[in-house]
Amino acid sequence: MELRSILILTLSGILYSGLSFSGVLNEQDGKTNQKDSEGRKQGKWIFFGKDRPNEGFPVEGKVEEGNYKDDRKEGTWIKYYNDGITPKLKGEYKNNRPEGEYVKLSPKGVVIEKGNFTKGKFIDSLTRYNADGSLAYQGFYNEQGNEEGKIKYYYPNGQLEFEYTAENGSPRGKAVRYYENGDTKEVLQFGDGGQMVNSEKREMVNPAVKVKDPSASKEQAPTVGTPNTKGAKFLPNGYNKVYNANQEIWQDGEFKNGRLHDGKVYEYDRDGILLKVRVFKAGVYHSDGQLN
Repeated sequence: MELRSILILTLSGILYSGLSFSGVLNEQDGKTNQKDSEGRKQGKWIFFGKDRPNEGFPVEGKVEEGNYKDDRKEGTWIKYYNDGITPKLKGEYKNNRPEGEYVKLSPKGVVIEKGNFTKGKFIDSLTRYNADGSLAYQGFYNEQGNEEGKIKYYYPNGQLEFEYTAENGSPRGKAVRYYENGDTKEVLQFGDGGQMVNSEKREMVNPAVKVKDPSASKEQAPTVGTPNTKGAKFLPNGYNKVYNANQEIWQDGEFKNGRLHDGKVYEYDRDGILLKVRVFKAGVYHSDGQLN
């Protein structure tokens, strides 16, 4: 393994182990899954595959675990991959909603995202990493959940790809794109309203480099089966909005051969709270989008 990769993975491990969470998984007297006299969940609960047989987990594998207070999620919760063993998300809840610090982990335990979440929006710092732990994105979000200040995207080789300054979600002033070898690719200028007023493209000067994306995905969007479009005609090759059994928006975007090609997949918890928006581009998973 290259020295750079060793340093990256070591850094990711430090970031993961160094994170602190205000909630503590509370297991009083070794008891779990307890209810009070009024039937409300209290203390530590662990949900296994046998509790949720339709979610594809092993019978004795963990789905999620955390604390309840008066039947509401409170404090630290851990969600697992479908093997029922490997954590994929660790974050804070307050009054049954995601609230506070969180980390997302790859199946190999590498931190791939860490940030803060409140009222359905990102807030403060947000950092994303590639599957090998290398830096992919650095940003800061204001109280409205919009980008604020210096925003940076990186190539998998560590080279800065794009940087700009944001003001309440819109770029301002000078922004620069780079080639994978570090040469300047484009210089853009944005006005006070966030509109681009000038663009200057530049040719590569130094030898090109090839970068393989370690986070490249082959995952396709879920199949829709019999699509619930609330009466609208479903277009196998065209734009559709598809809803789940609870009549919540599930898939939204351009379809190709009956499957989402460019658009979003919305994921909810058992209480109908939107947890994640997954963005698909060119037929495969691309990234997680903003929850609005």
